Amino acid sequence: MDHILLETTGLADPAPLVSILWLDDQLESSIRLDSIITVIDAKNFRRQIDEHMNSSSFPEAFHQIAFADVVILNKIDLVKDDLEDLERQIHDVNALVTVVRSVRCQVDLNTIFDRQAYGVKNSSQLQELLEYSKSAPPNSRHDNSISTLCIYEQDPVCLAKVESWLEDLLWEKKSNMDIYRCKGILNIHDSNQLHTLQAVREVYEVVPAREWSETQSRMNKIVFIGRDLDISILQDSFSRCKH
Repeated sequence: MDHILLETTGLADPAPLVSILWLDDQLESSIRLDSIITVIDAKNFRRQIDEHMNSSSFPEAFHQIAFADVVILNKIDLVKDDLEDLERQIHDVNALVTVVRSVRCQVDLNTIFDRQAYGVKNSSQLQELLEYSKSAPPNSRHDNSISTLCIYEQDPVCLAKVESWLEDLLWEKKSNMDIYRCKGILNIHDSNQLHTLQAVREVYEVVPAREWSETQSRMNKIVFIGRDLDISILQDSFSRCKH
């Protein structure tokens, strides 16, 4: 088999399933987690957005977008005039997600298969995504309580301190932030290897991906997706990981 597609129920939280498959991958299973794909009904998504603006509730659709690597925006033939605005709303929730437009869910499978969203080989793509996130002003990338934030640190960091920092954020939850996902590139002290960071809920991984190129700026860059994120807390606490 080349690929296995696991379809959860419409209201399922993908995080527990992701955690299981990701851990299997670390244990050298023959199956590896490739990506999370979410399908959005373009016509009804607009209605959910409008209802959310007039309510204190939090739509499950936004929650699933936050975890997604790829969003298939379906039924675009029914909302031709609003497509750009719908994509902006999706990226407001998750600035790193790839949006694929479709009618009747007809998509080129090459756009959703073999994304390697959780593999160490995607460091170049990850850098592009981080640069994209950096280019948009922070206040344009959130919807009330859910947001995408990016932090930076020029100096090398200590790997052990970074792991302890992640465990405080993801396991101990010492702040009021609810972090769904984070992705990043790390400049580890005494290492010529660019390290990539991936986390979904409580499960995280920091691994060497490749050597830094001579022309590349060795900077730490991390994107967080979640609710009630505080960029000051994230930036200040991460700066204490410096060697």
